[in-house]
Amino acid sequence: MGVIDRIIEELRNRGFRIRVVRDDSIKADLNRLTVKVWLASGDYFPWWSNPLDMVNDLELNDVNALFVISERPYVVSDYIVNNLSRINYWFNKEVNVKVYSVNIDRLEEDLEDGINLVIANHYRETSNVTLKGNPCPNCGLPMTITYTSRYFSHRWGGSWVNEYVEVCEKCKIVSHRLVL
Repeated sequence: MGVIDRIIEELRNRGFRIRVVRDDSIKADLNRLTVKVWLASGDYFPWWSNPLDMVNDLELNDVNALFVISERPYVVSDYIVNNLSRINYWFNKEVNVKVYSVNIDRLEEDLEDGINLVIANHYRETSNVTLKGNPCPNCGLPMTITYTSRYFSHRWGGSWVNEYVEVCEKCKIVSHRLVL
C-alpha cells in the first residue's frame, strides 16, 4: 500500500471526507474543518522566493490545517511557518493555517497525533455534538462536549479509542480526552 493510500485510510478512519487526491497531496473535510496533507518528496523541496507563490502552489487559501509529511518534517514545517509570517509582515495578508509535522517513518502514529491536535485546536469547526460534560477543573461549571468519535488507534497498540473534546466557554479551557 502506497503512502497516499495509507494517509487516505487514516483520514477516513477518523471521519474525514476526502475531497481532492493528487500525487503529492490530499484535501479532506471534517464537518467545517478543511485540512491538506502534503507529501514533501525526499530531499527536494521547492524553496519559494515569494511566499505568496507558496500559498498558491500549496492551495492554502481555504485550508485550516496543513500536515507536512516528510523524512525531515520539522525543517520543511519551519520553512512554511516562516513564509506564512513573512506574508503577514511583507504583504499585510493573514493566512490562517496551522502547520503540523508528520514523520514518514512513523506515518500512522504521527498523523493520528496531528489529527488529535487539529480537532482540539479547531473544536468549533469539528463540532458534531453539544452535550454536558465533566466539571471544569478551574471553575467547576459543567463543560460542553463539542466533539465525540470512536476510532482505531495505531498509537495505542491497535485498540479502539473513544475521543471527546470538552470546552469551558467561561475559562476557555479545552480538554481532549481519549478513553481506551
